[in-house]
Amino acid sequence: MKRIVILALFAALTLPLLPTPAQADDPALAAKLRNALVVLHTTSQSYNTTSPWKRSRQSTRTGRGVLVGPGVILTPASNVTYQQMIEFSVVNSARRYPAKLRHVDHRLGLALVEITDPEMKAKMQPLPLGDPIKLDDELEIHQLGRDNMLERFTGRVVRANAWSTQLSLTVKTNCSDSGNGQVALNNGKIVGLVTSTWSSRQEGTILSLETIRHYMDDFADDAYNGCPGAGPFTLDLLRTDLRTYYGVSEDQHGVAVTRVPADRSGAGVLEENDVILKLDGYDIDDEGKFQHETHGRLNMGYLMSGRRYVGDKIPVTVLRGGKELTLEMELKGQPKGKKQIPTGVIETRPQFVVTGGLVILELTGRSPIGRSSEGVILRRYRERAGWDAPDDRTRIVYADRAMPDVANKGMDGVRHQAIETVNGKRISAIEDVVKALEAPQGKFHVFRFEGVTSDYAIPVSDYEALNKRIAETYRITKTRYIKSLGDE
Repeated sequence: MKRIVILALFAALTLPLLPTPAQADDPALAAKLRNALVVLHTTSQSYNTTSPWKRSRQSTRTGRGVLVGPGVILTPASNVTYQQMIEFSVVNSARRYPAKLRHVDHRLGLALVEITDPEMKAKMQPLPLGDPIKLDDELEIHQLGRDNMLERFTGRVVRANAWSTQLSLTVKTNCSDSGNGQVALNNGKIVGLVTSTWSSRQEGTILSLETIRHYMDDFADDAYNGCPGAGPFTLDLLRTDLRTYYGVSEDQHGVAVTRVPADRSGAGVLEENDVILKLDGYDIDDEGKFQHETHGRLNMGYLMSGRRYVGDKIPVTVLRGGKELTLEMELKGQPKGKKQIPTGVIETRPQFVVTGGLVILELTGRSPIGRSSEGVILRRYRERAGWDAPDDRTRIVYADRAMPDVANKGMDGVRHQAIETVNGKRISAIEDVVKALEAPQGKFHVFRFEGVTSDYAIPVSDYEALNKRIAETYRITKTRYIKSLGDE
């Protein structure tokens, strides 16, 4: 018995000490927080990625938010992804009130939710935005925690990171809850939103005030343009041989331009083999970073995509042919609907065709093609999409699988195969499949896959019966959805 007691005592002493949330020390601030902090309850349902004629199982998500305007809640975009219904609750109450999504920007990672209950809209009061915080600054993290009780944690900024559109801060904190919209305050004003926490490391990530302001200010002209798109492809000049090749002297620093796609910022101004020495007034180092006056070394992509707005013109100093030139480049918006392989969150119904026993989809950054050898060509397309020049196809179309039937025995190996032609016609978009099926090759509909020696051929005489049988057997309520062909 004594040995058991000693072991229990030892285990208790070695367990990590979880932080205990505290109430706000300032009664005036606590009163403001009670009318500004909310818990969001989101009912969401995405489309099934491999059987897009149906939706995935409905789920609920709980997140946090803070009022930043009359009846307007700011929250991380992840809290409202695939939303179908949004409700919110307030301090010390289990009652839920209706709300609706006003706007979401998944690239920036922020969303606005509007309170639709008139009484609560009048009662709730927004918190003001503060000033940017810097390294070693202390802050408070507030949330409505268990049972919607007001809780406070503390934190200190230890580093900053900039990835394209977002400027985020890493903080040492005693917050143990998962980050999903807790508000970070300094002197009673908003300085960030918590997006993640790791209690084991006592660290958290906060979306910075600069990013929040960028999002809010973009609505000033009543037309939200979003963050500028990416700039040119560049190459770090850390190696001596590369510096020699591009003619960079010992006292010059920057990155080399390797390609400038026509739809990216810098097109028509920057040229291949230019060396970017300075961008928007900041010196660029050999690793493609600049020294921010508050946050230290950050990636130069933030200067083009996260700090400025679409249409802004910024100066850029380049080394071209041994001479330094100062030029002006306009920041372009993110290309809409033009990406051969769309990435990010896609909340609309995926386009698809179920025909001849094949489930035909468009390749996206979220297509579940796995790591098997079957999807190697699709993976190659997806991996190259970020840096390689795309071909003339609008989309990469592929057969996800062949649905077993007596008419397609032996074709069960068709899985994650890029479609090259249908009935001899090249496929560059999913609507091409439908159009190609209008003209069979003799007595057959023939599907040819990239990198596969054997074709998938179905007799025209059996085709309609096969499609009907597949739909009935696998309970497919909708066999195609293609926007350009008027499908709804």
